[in-house]
Amino acid sequence: MSIKKPLFALVALSVLLTGIATPVLAHETQAVDGYDVTFGGADEPLITDERMWLEFEIVDTETGAPAAGHAENLTVSVQTSEAEKTPLDLSEKHGEPGVYEAPVVFAEPGDYVVHLEGHLDGVDVHTHFEKTVTDRAELEYPASESEAAGNSTDSQPNDEQPDEAGFGSGSIALAGLGLGTVIGAVLLRRRR
Repeated sequence: MSIKKPLFALVALSVLLTGIATPVLAHETQAVDGYDVTFGGADEPLITDERMWLEFEIVDTETGAPAAGHAENLTVSVQTSEAEKTPLDLSEKHGEPGVYEAPVVFAEPGDYVVHLEGHLDGVDVHTHFEKTVTDRAELEYPASESEAAGNSTDSQPNDEQPDEAGFGSGSIALAGLGLGTVIGAVLLRRRR
């Protein structure tokens, strides 16, 4: 009985640390009349001047089954605040039922609205997702010669350091989980 309280506290702390420190996912899920629609780029971040794939995963919320075979009933379009909707070709991803993809090459960085419209087994679908597209040049290394000539060799101050490498909150979560596991193992050994 006395082992259960510290073990429960350890598990609760690990779950709490993991929940607080998990990285923000690039995909977003919206409920649409009995379906969950998850949207994101196949590769993140979305960038300019490269072929990117916008993906929609559609799942029946009641059964958990993928909503397969609806590519002909759905349309996808993108738009910026200054432009009209531009339709994209949508197809079901090969080998992944219920996952739909649309290729696009973004010419300009900025904020985009991605629209998914149509119907799924008689259910009207009219939803949109907001997505930011990054200028590819911002992610290139080394910088072009004109940019390199104007920059010093100094590193960015820590308060301006980008967290694009994917470290940070994900590493904190893993460290917290590892620490929780070690503490739990020590507590269990002491009790025996």
